[in-house]
Amino acid sequence: MQDLIPFIVSGLAIGSVYGLIGTGLVVTYKTSGIFNFGHGALATVAAYLFYWLHIDQGLGWQVSAAVTVLLAGPLMGLVMELIARRLAAQRVPMKIVGTAGLILLVQGLGTIKYGPDPITVDSFLPKAEESFAVGAVNVHYKYLFTAVIALVAVGALWLLFRFTRTGLAMRAVVDDPELLDVKGVDPVRVRRIAWLIGSTFAALSGVLLLPLVGLEPIALTFLVVTAFGAAAMGAFTNIPLTFLGGLMLGVASDITKKYLLDVTWLSGVPSSLPFVILVAALLLTPKRRLKPPSLVENRPPPQWRAPGRVRLATVLVVVALLSTVPLFAGTRLTFYIVGLTQIVMFMSLGLLVRTSGQVSLCHAAFGAIGAVAFSQLAVDQGLPWLVALLLGALIVVPVGALIALPAIRLSGLFLALATLGFGIMVERLFYPLNWMFTPLSNGRDMPRPAFAEDDRAFYYFVLALVVVIGAATVAVQQARLGRVLRGMAEAPTAVSTAGLSTNVTKLLVFCLSAFVAGISGILYGATLHSAGTTDQHYTSFYSIILLATLALAPFGAPWYAVFIGMTAVIPGYFPGADTGYWLNAAFGFFAVQVAMAGGTPPAPERLRKALDRLGGKRHTAAPQEVTPADDVRPGEGFRVRGLTVRFGGVTAVNAVDLHAPAGKITGLIGPNGAGKTTVFNAGTGLLKPDSGRITMHGRDITRTPPAARGRAGLGRTFQIMNLCDSLTVADNVALGHESALAGARPWSQLAAPRTQLRRTRAAAAEAMRLCGIDHLADRQAGELSTGERRLVELARCLAGRFDVLLLDEPSSGLDHEETARFAEVLQEVVRRRGVGILLVEHDMSLVMRVCSYIYVLDFGELLFEDGPDGVRSSEVVRSAYLGEGEIASIDNVQEAQT
Repeated sequence: MQDLIPFIVSGLAIGSVYGLIGTGLVVTYKTSGIFNFGHGALATVAAYLFYWLHIDQGLGWQVSAAVTVLLAGPLMGLVMELIARRLAAQRVPMKIVGTAGLILLVQGLGTIKYGPDPITVDSFLPKAEESFAVGAVNVHYKYLFTAVIALVAVGALWLLFRFTRTGLAMRAVVDDPELLDVKGVDPVRVRRIAWLIGSTFAALSGVLLLPLVGLEPIALTFLVVTAFGAAAMGAFTNIPLTFLGGLMLGVASDITKKYLLDVTWLSGVPSSLPFVILVAALLLTPKRRLKPPSLVENRPPPQWRAPGRVRLATVLVVVALLSTVPLFAGTRLTFYIVGLTQIVMFMSLGLLVRTSGQVSLCHAAFGAIGAVAFSQLAVDQGLPWLVALLLGALIVVPVGALIALPAIRLSGLFLALATLGFGIMVERLFYPLNWMFTPLSNGRDMPRPAFAEDDRAFYYFVLALVVVIGAATVAVQQARLGRVLRGMAEAPTAVSTAGLSTNVTKLLVFCLSAFVAGISGILYGATLHSAGTTDQHYTSFYSIILLATLALAPFGAPWYAVFIGMTAVIPGYFPGADTGYWLNAAFGFFAVQVAMAGGTPPAPERLRKALDRLGGKRHTAAPQEVTPADDVRPGEGFRVRGLTVRFGGVTAVNAVDLHAPAGKITGLIGPNGAGKTTVFNAGTGLLKPDSGRITMHGRDITRTPPAARGRAGLGRTFQIMNLCDSLTVADNVALGHESALAGARPWSQLAAPRTQLRRTRAAAAEAMRLCGIDHLADRQAGELSTGERRLVELARCLAGRFDVLLLDEPSSGLDHEETARFAEVLQEVVRRRGVGILLVEHDMSLVMRVCSYIYVLDFGELLFEDGPDGVRSSEVVRSAYLGEGEIASIDNVQEAQT
């Protein structure tokens, strides 16, 4: 045990700093909902500032530390609060890009100032080199002082959270900022305080880490990223557990050094252990505890798409221009080849991030694995070059499938953290091993094909591959897989309840993306004739560069990849040791700006209109009738028996029975909070009931997943509209029919047979005609009014092969005439198709007009049930739910019907 004490002591010191960093991160995340991937960048800024003051300017360490922690820390907090306020309403990928861009900005500027090589810094704490005895072991005072400083800071924060009004407000600001505002507490001020504390903790961490790890931006940033594992152990909410997690990580990492450093193939375990813990914590933490704060996100901006003839002409022009590069590039041709390989990488990442909405921070690892597999096949096994290329990329596919497993369970922020942890873990644990990049500085040999060994021939070969992969990317975008990917990205709940197995979709897109990234890694290595750990393009840091720069690229697929990929040629025209660092700093700065704006600005309207005229206008196909036999299966409808749903100690729905028979419209009414939407969510599988039974046509579906219920014929709309804003109205409506056809079979999700495609188009056209929105078919859903969007969601539901429809406040946002037309649509659908409808509505005149039977909920319990006349005359319903306005409205409806 005595020989472990030095490792435990040093582990406690570094672990206390991990805990300090992690608690600062948790504070800002709890209060703002923004997980700061750039938290390490703040610590790095503090380390640079302290070094400049203390070493360069010769100030005492006390003054330097005070200025860095007590002045620069809060100033960084004020800046971060402004950034976070702009990011709060953006989509998750933009939130990640907006904070990850800080890493590139700080790394670039810091390296320009002090160079890329690590700078050793002596400890500045008092008695740093002195020690005291603990048994037979001498312990340095610097470890004790570091741990005490961190412990005091975290203890003070815990007391603030636990026993002060400010702490209470900080805990409440995420849950209900409006209520906090009503109580006279400014939520902006509370969040600002949190960012002041979090950034000050980051600054203190940077100062404490400086003598332990030296001055080097990437190493310091990624050491701070280690604290993500501590935050994960605290479930990103618990400050004491986060600090304890940091201590455990520090001690475990240092103890493993004693036992594993002499075992060559395990030498990477100590540095990779925190990231193993991060991934494990994310996978083992109950899913309910990994839900980010429920903040409203801005809808993605409408995406203009040029007419087909314009796109084709652009392809010809761009390919022609790229074909001329060898004529003038000269010695810079290698830079252009690298640019082409990065176009392939950005097409891979764009398919995942831009199309499917999944965030990956491990794409450089995909490229590295592909390069290693290729080298082993082509060099070690002697396989033909093209065969080795395809097999090497295919070997990456199972790795992509492995990453898809946490993607099935995690999403957004937590998926990004899991992929970042995976990438760093692979880099530190496996890269140096003999079977991967080997410990040699030059790494692995990466030959070029015999038919393209010189730069000119290899350039044209890579350009041909870029054209092929680009064409395949466009084909995927226009095929069924592209539509369901965009549906999963923007309306995952809607496509899932319509019948699409999004788990299979995530698996597919990760596998395809990994395959293309593997090709990029192989081509990049062949460009340089070798691949090793010293190549930046295979490092985890490069994965962050990829994500940040992807956000800067305008246009759609594959043009964003061409635009940003060819920035690789810039160092060829601006040679110099710092060119790459200036580029990183610029990418980081503009990534933050673009993220705060919600994305790149659209093309000017005049340009769009001019190109639309040049390319001709797209016309909507005439609607084709869909026979009832194609769209409905007879049965008894939808039935709920004894349904009970609890949230913690609150019973939202208690022992409810109801029946929505086929061929009839059934109403479900009640005041806000009565449990109506909860019944719908339980009925469609989005909530697990505590007790009760749900049947569809007599078959028990209580434990059936949402997608399977959709394929069984149960469709729904949502109280908060769930549309794919970047898709056209026609494509949105078609998803109601196509999601079930795509289903859970991978081959069905990839592409649609022509017969299915025709039927989908016909079903969508008929549904749009029924809802009176066929004139909007080519408009993007994000451009529509609230009333129009409601009709699009209804049309999507009507386009599906559903025989029971659960409609949750579908007339909300419609005016009087639209509501009257909406009532006619419902009655026509029931008459023609024989479907059953369960309607949740607050418009009582609409309910009384179309419903043949009505259930009334109040406080989660069934208050009354009867036909419209019985509901109208019930004193119980009148006193509990109906006001004078509703009664008068019902009277008017009855008079009109009479």
